[in-house]
Parts: sequence; structure tokens; C-alpha cells
Amino acid sequence: MLEGQRRDNARMDVDAGAGARIAGLRKLAGWTQHQLAARAFVSTSLVKKVEQGRTPPSPAFVASCAAALGVEVRELYGVQVADKISEFHSETAGISELREALQAFDDPQPAEPGLSASALRRQLDRAETFRTGQKYADLAMLLPQVLHHLFVLVADSSPTTREGELARGLLHDAYRLAATVGGRFGHPDIAAAASERHVMLAGATGDPLRVAVSDWHRSTHFLQNGNYAAGLRLLDRSLQRVADQPQQSDALGIAAQLHLRAAVMSARNGDGERADDHIQEARALISQGAAASPYYNTDASELNAVIHWCAVPVERYDGTEAVNRASRVKVFDPARPERVGHHHIDQARAWMLHGNRDRALDELNLARRISPHHTRTHPSVRETVRALAAADRRATDSLAGFARWAGIQM
Repeated sequence: MLEGQRRDNARMDVDAGAGARIAGLRKLAGWTQHQLAARAFVSTSLVKKVEQGRTPPSPAFVASCAAALGVEVRELYGVQVADKISEFHSETAGISELREALQAFDDPQPAEPGLSASALRRQLDRAETFRTGQKYADLAMLLPQVLHHLFVLVADSSPTTREGELARGLLHDAYRLAATVGGRFGHPDIAAAASERHVMLAGATGDPLRVAVSDWHRSTHFLQNGNYAAGLRLLDRSLQRVADQPQQSDALGIAAQLHLRAAVMSARNGDGERADDHIQEARALISQGAAASPYYNTDASELNAVIHWCAVPVERYDGTEAVNRASRVKVFDPARPERVGHHHIDQARAWMLHGNRDRALDELNLARRISPHHTRTHPSVRETVRALAAADRRATDSLAGFARWAGIQM
């Protein structure tokens, strides 16, 4: 009986939304809603709405509460690595091999004779195709042997030659792709190890822009954990470094990407005006001929700028402005399913805030159709679904069906 009760309690903790977890931890701390609001620098009314499940919490709100409560953001979202392993079969998708490969930098074991730099570039091009196509299991299976071969290539290349710099550039790309796999499958150890490696390696590639690319990746940590001031300082330094380079298409593309990240960071930091300034800067660079994808996993396209422009008001809880902006643009590109899917996830939050629950669910189903993996694992989706259910206890069949597909207990 007691054991069954413990299992039920554990299940309730897993199935609870961020609002319920925040309320539980607040009560354990002995704080009122007003006291949490003061410590997290948010309004008491917003704390109340989120705890009651009436408003989906923004990433900025969750990060602020996590900092105030002294826990990790992941804990408030209830991220369960084991759930992701079973759901997406990541253990059979090369995750174990990838983890081992990352530790084999001084003892590589390629399964076949060494590959040339050009052959490894083709493999990485294939890996990037898997990433853009959201074939993360295929990407995870490909990367371990690519890493083993790259470790050999780098070791055999003179560090002072252009050949050595190019080899390290290839390894820099492989590490960044590995970090993506770790993040997508919910393995923070892989993501952290690969991220640290590419940051440390960037300066040894002979390409100053790669340092900026790594800075962009580094800023994700500050964005996810609510340390916006530090993240914006990093992005400002990186933008200055890029400005010191010849302003060719690749440099313009990286600068545009940095501005888009700074826009989100500024919006979550409460500075909507500065966020829109960053969007305008990015669009100006794009109009000047910025390369849309100067490096793997970068996107300085006009479409991405538009998606960020529509997202900025959502970060400020201004659903009306967000849906208004979206009504003035067309967001469609089969080559960028994750970006387009993310736009519809943002718009679901926007319509929820705007008061139209049917449109919010429509946007979630669009996101599901366009980018199923991203939609199913995105924490904002789970919070929006719970807010929809709390706002309308009739729980329509369509909402219940979406929740079942996403693995959300209602």
C-alpha cells in the first residue's frame, strides 16, 4: 500500500506541469505567491495564473522561478531523460557509441582505414542533412565513426599548417553536431562535453568566425537558465569580433544569427524595444547579402528573422501583438521544418494568451504535422496543453488526442 502510494506520488510529480512544481517548491520554502514573485521579479498575478494552470509559463518566467527557488530549469519542466530514451529509442540510435567516441580523442578506433579530409567533409555534409531533416537517430549513428576518423586526421596533421586548421575545423563541426544530438535526445552529459570541446577548439581552426559560432552556441546556456545579462554581454563581444572581420557574406550571416539570439535574450530580459532593434539589425544584414547558412546549424535566413520577429511579443506575454505580426507574414519552408514548427509552437502560446483556445490547438497541430519530434519534446508545448485543459474542463476530443500523442497526462 505504502509502496503504491509512493509510485502514485512519483507519477503525479512527473505528470505535473511547471506551474504545479513551482507551487509545490514555493510551499516547501514557506513562501507566499507574493514572496516568490518578489524574488523572481515577476508579478504576483502572473504567479497565481501559472500555478493555477490558466496561463502557460514563458521560458523566462520558468528560469526566473528556478533561480529564485534554487533549482535547475529542467527540474521545473520535469524533464525525464529516461522517458526520452524509451520514447525515441536513443540507446539503439548510437547514443552509447557517441558517448564513448567523445572520450576517445586520445585513443581513436576507426573501423576502417583513415579517411581523407574531403571524404570526412562529405560525411559531415550528410550529417547536416540528417540534422535539417530531423533524422536525429541517423545523425547519432553516423557521428561516432566520423569523430574517430577526425581524431586521427587532427593528430596526423601539423598544428601549424593550413591542413591542420582545416582538420580542426571539421572536428569543430562534428562536436557541434554531437552537442545537438545530446540536446535532442535529452543527454546533458553528451551536450556539455561536446559543447566544451567545440568552444575550446574554435580558436585553433584559423577561422575567427568559428569563435563567434561557438559563442552563439554558448549563449544557449544563458538563455535557458535566465542569465540574460551575461548572455547579452557574450553576444555583444562576439558581434564586435565579427565586425572586426572582412564583411563578406559569411560574416554577415553570423552577425545576423547573433542578433537574432540577442533579440530573444532582450525580450526575455524585459526590453522589447531592444529586441526589435536586434531583429531590424539582423534583417538589414540579410538584405545586404548575408549567407543563410554559413556554417552547419546556423540560419540567417529572412524566414528565421520573421519567425523571431513574431516570437518577441510572445516572450513579453503580448499574445495580441504576436498574432497580429504573424497575420502579416507567411511562414513556410519545407527545408526548415524545425524552425517553422517552432513558429507554430510560439503562435499556440500567443493565441492562448490572446484568448482563442481553438486557434491555439490548431497551431499545436500544425507544429505536430511539420516538426513532430520538436513539438513532442518542447516544454512550452506541454505547458500550453495543460493551460488549455485548465481553461476548458470540457477537454475536447481533439485536445485529449493531442495530449495522448505528446505523452501529456491531463
